Amino acid sequence: MADSDKTVRDAMLDTVLNQLETGDPPEAKNTYDRLTAAGQSKNQALQLMATALRVEMSRMLNEGTPFDNAKYAALLAKINPVGG
Repeated sequence: MADSDKTVRDAMLDTVLNQLETGDPPEAKNTYDRLTAAGQSKNQALQLMATALRVEMSRMLNEGTPFDNAKYAALLAKINPVGG
């Protein structure tokens, strides 16, 4: 894995952890709780959520628009537990 990929991955995970800590957005905690209740490990849940964050960040950068909390919340809602 390239160092830049690891840096981006780590930044996304840090952001998700911060969202869980602050409760902002509330959909982050709800998603984390839903995934872990469905049997995902804490790490798996965080990775899935970080992927959703990365999708929204990529959209934002590609379109040159602000981060859209509603779109991010919709992405979080679409996450299905791995193997579920």
